Amino acid sequence: MIMDYEANRLLLPTLYNARDLGGLQTAFGKRTAFRRFVRSDEPSLLSDEDLAALLAYPIRTVIDLRSAEEIERRGTPFMNHPGIIYRNISLFDSDPEGEDDATVQVALSHTLGELYIFLLRTRKEQLADVFRLIIEAPEGAILFHCTHGKDRTGIIAALLLSLVGVSRQDIVINYSVTYGFIRSLVDPKIALMPPQTHHILKSDAQNMELLLDFLDQNYQGQASVYLSSIGFSESEISALRNRILES
Repeated sequence: MIMDYEANRLLLPTLYNARDLGGLQTAFGKRTAFRRFVRSDEPSLLSDEDLAALLAYPIRTVIDLRSAEEIERRGTPFMNHPGIIYRNISLFDSDPEGEDDATVQVALSHTLGELYIFLLRTRKEQLADVFRLIIEAPEGAILFHCTHGKDRTGIIAALLLSLVGVSRQDIVINYSVTYGFIRSLVDPKIALMPPQTHHILKSDAQNMELLLDFLDQNYQGQASVYLSSIGFSESEISALRNRILES
């Protein structure tokens, strides 16, 4: 598979925002490992060739953060695939395209950073399910995604990177570059939206700064403290770190 190593981006014609979390310096004296975690946009239109490339990477576990309504509408090639453990753990109440969804209302009336904080506060059970699934996953890479690979995916990526002490700057960059990769997907939608809602489909750095400020102010700036607060033991947190770090 061809990769743009400057951005760790997997160059797949039918995925726009597939990026490996490897190669980042951590506070543990090691770098994050390649071929352990891939963040991406939804694989609903994944070609057979790109699916084969991901399986060869080797992706073995897929965590779909979308709602049931999104999956029904858009689909996924990973559900019931014999070579993949596929799990759906939604971080939204219901369909984010429905204006009555509480999470959508937060995004419409606040910044995305405030939405991320809202999800950290109100989706503790679901987030715990995501990270326990990561601990229990078999060998091979784990792909986690939502629709554009930006918000729900961005929260999981930020917590994983924070857990091993990746710098604040690198965590923010890992988030903020997203819009550049998905512009062809979201710019046509933005053009039809009121100006005050354009922020919803972008990835401005200050959104991730707000999430990290929230960790600083409430959890000593450490994802490990947040995970402890939602029921994770030291051994589970250590297992998560080992999954991310180079051997």
